Amino acid sequence: MTDLRAIQTIYRGCRFRSRLEARWAVFFQTLDVPWEYEPEGFILSTGEWYLPDFRIRLGAGPLWAEVKPRGADANLCVRFVTESAAGTRGTILHEVADPRILEDEGPWSLEGDDFLIYGAKSEEFREGCGDNFYQFCICEKCNAVGFEFDGRSERTPCGCAKDDWPNKVYTYNHPRILRAFAAARAARFEHGESGDIRMTG
Repeated sequence: MTDLRAIQTIYRGCRFRSRLEARWAVFFQTLDVPWEYEPEGFILSTGEWYLPDFRIRLGAGPLWAEVKPRGADANLCVRFVTESAAGTRGTILHEVADPRILEDEGPWSLEGDDFLIYGAKSEEFREGCGDNFYQFCICEKCNAVGFEFDGRSERTPCGCAKDDWPNKVYTYNHPRILRAFAAARAARFEHGESGDIRMTG
């Protein structure tokens, strides 16, 4: 039996190690989130070398993202975030969400399935507990993109949230996010296709 290898994929001038990584790039691009692919590597305290897949720019600062199929070893990413400066944020991104499920049922109805996105701040990686269910979300006032606990838009650090704002406003299924997931899932890379698709509506 031969080892299965991921298909390298080119999107926007980057050669991704896998289709899954390229699909996440499509998601970020469609959502207008600045992203860099493998921008820099790090030597961990163990002497291991780690190259994060993505650095994306959000209002809370950079978010390091490792793309792994569910069940794959992501220990290097956790170690990297744990050893980094306080406030460093990182996450493991799995399969690209099915926007129909997010729209119709929400992320909690199928907890543990591949469409979920998990993330944590460095302090929570260290503790191994706490608020550790993060989703992309949208500020309903200024449209800033965040990556916050439960996809709650009032936690997006854009400066719009005030004391009189309602608590627990969930925007993980905001139309912009659903559109980005749909674009990522629909992107085609075969036969020289670019991965970019035209979305209407």
